Amino acid sequence: MDYRPSRMAVVAKCAEAFIREFFDQNPLSHVGLVTIKDGISHRLTDIGGSPESQITALMGKLECSGDSSLQNALELVCGYLNQIPSYGHKEVLILYSALNTCDPSDVMETIAKCKKSKVRCSVIGLAAEIFICKHLCEETGGSYTVALDEPHFKELLLEHAPPPPAIAEYAAANLVKMGFPQRGAEDLISICSCHKKVKSGAEGYICPRCKVNVCELPTECRTCGLTLVSSPHLARSYHHLFPVTPFDEVTFKMGQKGGQNCYGCQQSLINSDSQSNLHVCCPKCKQHFCFDCDIYIHESLHNCPGCESQRRLP
Repeated sequence: MDYRPSRMAVVAKCAEAFIREFFDQNPLSHVGLVTIKDGISHRLTDIGGSPESQITALMGKLECSGDSSLQNALELVCGYLNQIPSYGHKEVLILYSALNTCDPSDVMETIAKCKKSKVRCSVIGLAAEIFICKHLCEETGGSYTVALDEPHFKELLLEHAPPPPAIAEYAAANLVKMGFPQRGAEDLISICSCHKKVKSGAEGYICPRCKVNVCELPTECRTCGLTLVSSPHLARSYHHLFPVTPFDEVTFKMGQKGGQNCYGCQQSLINSDSQSNLHVCCPKCKQHFCFDCDIYIHESLHNCPGCESQRRLP
């Protein structure tokens, strides 16, 4: 009862927020859920790109009992992630409430197996620090943290939503064939390949290769296996690969001309008493921004307006 109303309720609510945030920041990534109870691990969902299906499955199985087996969970997850293509990154995030692990054999061998398979394991504990969890994270290059309360737990969980830096020896460049489906015609009636239900064209998307109907994007076509995405999904993924350069803090000198207004919101960067405000400057385009616009550009917009306007000049 250290988490109100219960640990299960808090974990479920925070996990739902994490899944939505994860797909918002990583629209081309996939997630699968595994639960640990009664000494064994259960595959709750297949790895997929739909946040709604993951959340629905999670909320329908909020139950816990028996011992926890970290080894069984890692064995199941490793078998899962070994099917990921070479260009994909394999990562496991464990939300662990138990104070021990009851394993059928040597868990150290399983940890070595995860390390060999290049599976990055991270653990967020709800009770206290456990040696085996810390050892797992150190060996596989993940992070181990213990939450103090519900707000701290949610903060720790959402820190895992942005993609981690890629390790050079693990990153393999590869070309992936993708399709950009369009919405079906209003008068088109078809059966969606996801749920096998009759839907009108306006309710789904048409695969450009095999012409079947799918409900949502991004997804993988059940018929031809083509990865289906929209252009905004690719754009949002691109920003993580090439983030906006951090801006430099600057102040105005008395009598300096130009750049006295924020290039983003056009608010004055000079105080009413003629004293200059501390603000930031883009090192590339040399445009000046206030701190509010600096935060918005780096955390939400992912583009510098000054650099973009210069790029569009003839």
